[in-house]
Parts: sequence; C-alpha cells; structure tokens
Amino acid sequence: MGGTTEIFGYRISKEKIKSIADFLYLTVFALLLGYYFLVTTTFPIEWRENFPAYLRVLLIVVILIKLTYVEIYDLKEVLFAALISLCFLAVWIRTSDPLVLNTLLLILGSKGTSFEKILKVYVAVTAGLLAITMAAALLGFTENLVYIQEGRSPRIAFGICYPTDFSAHVLYSLLAYGYLRRERIHYVELALMAGAGVFVYVFCDARVNTVCILVATGTFLYNKIRHKRAEKQGKIYVMNRIWSWLLAMSTVICALFMTLMTVFYSSENPLTAFLNRLINFRLSYGKKGVDLFGFSLLGQYIPMIGNGGSVKESEMYFFLDCSYMNLALQFGIVLLGIILIICSVIGFSAIQKKNWVLLWILAVVAVQCMIEHHMMDISYNPFLWAVFADMTVKAGKRLDWKKKRKQTV
Repeated sequence: MGGTTEIFGYRISKEKIKSIADFLYLTVFALLLGYYFLVTTTFPIEWRENFPAYLRVLLIVVILIKLTYVEIYDLKEVLFAALISLCFLAVWIRTSDPLVLNTLLLILGSKGTSFEKILKVYVAVTAGLLAITMAAALLGFTENLVYIQEGRSPRIAFGICYPTDFSAHVLYSLLAYGYLRRERIHYVELALMAGAGVFVYVFCDARVNTVCILVATGTFLYNKIRHKRAEKQGKIYVMNRIWSWLLAMSTVICALFMTLMTVFYSSENPLTAFLNRLINFRLSYGKKGVDLFGFSLLGQYIPMIGNGGSVKESEMYFFLDCSYMNLALQFGIVLLGIILIICSVIGFSAIQKKNWVLLWILAVVAVQCMIEHHMMDISYNPFLWAVFADMTVKAGKRLDWKKKRKQTV
C-alpha cells in the first residue's frame, strides 16, 4: 500500500491512516470484548447504558475511514459485505438486540486488520480477565458459585456465571492461542493445554469443553508433527482434499445434524432419546422451542431462563444451549444461514491459504456449538472476524511453496 491522501489540508500516507484505523479497531474490539466478558462474571458492575453505543460509533468511524482512505474491495467482497449487512441489519431491526449490530460492525471493521493481531488482543484480554476473575473469586472479592447437582461432582464457576461458561472461556482462549502458535507450538505448551482440559473436568465437570480442549490439543500436536515430518523430507504438508472439505463444511454439517435431530426428536424414538440423554437434553429443549415458538425468518423474542448466576435451580428452566437452534429460533433462519455461509467462506479460504490449523479450529468450534450457545458471542468466538481480516502470515514465517514438493495425507 503506497501513496498519500489529503485530509483536512494535510497530506498523510495511506500506511499511516491504515495504522491508525487498525489501532482504533483493535482498541474498540478490546473494550467490547472486555465488556461482554465481564457480563459473564459475577462482578456487580453497573454499566453506563450508552457505553456500547459509544463503541459502536467508533466502529462506524473505523469502517468509514477504511472505506474512504485505506482498503480496496473487489466486487465479490462488496457483494458479500452487502449481503451480510442486509441480513444482520434486518435481524437487528426486528429483534433490537445490540449483539447483532455489534457483531456486524466487528466483522465489517476487521477488513484488512491482521487476524493475528485480533487474536493477540483476544488472548490478552480474555486470559487476563479470566485470571483476575478467578483470583477475585478464590479470594472472596466476588461470588464463587459452586453447583451441587445429583450424580455429579461439585462444579465450580470461578467467578463466572456458570461452570460451563468458565470452561468455554478456557477453550476459546486456548483455540486462539493455538492458532497463533500453529506448528511452532512446543510440547510443553501442549501439555499445559491438556492440563487445562483436565482442570476444567475435575473442578467444573464440563465434559464437552474438556473433550474439545483435549481434541484441540491433539490436532495442534498432529499438525506440528505433520509439518515437522514434511520439513525433514523437504516437502510441504498438504491436507487430504476430501478431509479438508469436510472440515471446511463442519459448521454446516453440525448445524444440519442438530436441526434435523431436534425437529424429529421424539422420546419414543430410541435413537433420539439416547442422543438427548447423552447431550443433556439439548434435543428436548430445542424441540420444545420449535413447538412453542416455531422458526422465523428474522428472529423473535424468546424468554429463556437458565441456571447461570444462581445455584438455585429454576422450576421454569428453559434455555436453548445449542448454538444452531438458538440462532434459528431467537435470531431467525436468515441469520443462521448467513453465519453458516461466513464459516464456510472462512473454511474454504483456509484451504486456499493452506491454513490447516484454522480448519481444525473451525471444526472444534462447530462441534462445541452443537452443545453450547457461543457461536455468535463476542466474549467467546473470535473466529468469525476471519472472514474479512488479513490472514497473511508474518514475514519470515511464510513457507516457500514453490521450492518444496507437496506432501498429502
């Protein structure tokens, strides 16, 4: 990127403008991320009502700066951004949920910003706040909820509203860290990741997130070994095409599976009844949501009462934990569809860029979201921003694809 442009009578290089725009975006992202993270804690914080609105204004300014002075968009990007904007705005107008608008602005604002920088900010904020929250809970500065449920060991939330939410914070922070490290990750780091999985199992009894952490650790190890082996042979590791396509489409596959299982759920069907018990009644609650509210194009208000924030179990409990059913019923089929398209675009872009770690991460997120509701959650899933962010690997870390032969698995 070269050249200068005139702003208010001053000549400023486009590189400088881009640096300012990226800094503003990352700053606003950090603040929004911190806001949404702290909402999931037991800290008694009274937020100013307009705080997120001020951040939205800054995001709009960043987007306008990039559109006007910095980024160059091809026709496909313009049409895709327009489609995403149209879908998100329609749902936001229908539901008035600020999460929808904030997610849209973060996606659009990420254009041209280094995805590695976005994830570095994400890891720094979430890991830092998680450590502070844990310390505050253990030292008695904020409530440390402990859930006692029949047939399960005590489940500690460590200052977060619910034990599974705590373990999900751990999972997504590790996924982001694993992406940043990729094949450079050390065995000690992998051992610590596995240890984190054991930790959330022992103290939170969070079985799904434990499995996801261990699977993610295994995929990071596998990716490291394959790259190392290929490098010794003077080759380049390339994932099998069919397998890479399955991983790229994993979000769509998981969404279709959960939707079909939910719609056709019956307590009298041995298969769906067994699966429902296995995943802690996600199918029956989803089916109840379908029967009571039905599907809508652009979303609807659905009153949900979960167990988070209090150790007392509510007699009126009803919560759509599955991300795909949550999106389909609460935010509409249109938004679910565009989220699936975004994830698929990210997946096939990862194939094109030979970014195999990102493919594995997308698959882990897709499976985790079958059970939990974090697909479109700013404080958890940062990988939606990859659709427009700059995915370039830093100089000095890029492999020479022309000089090495391919190694396919």
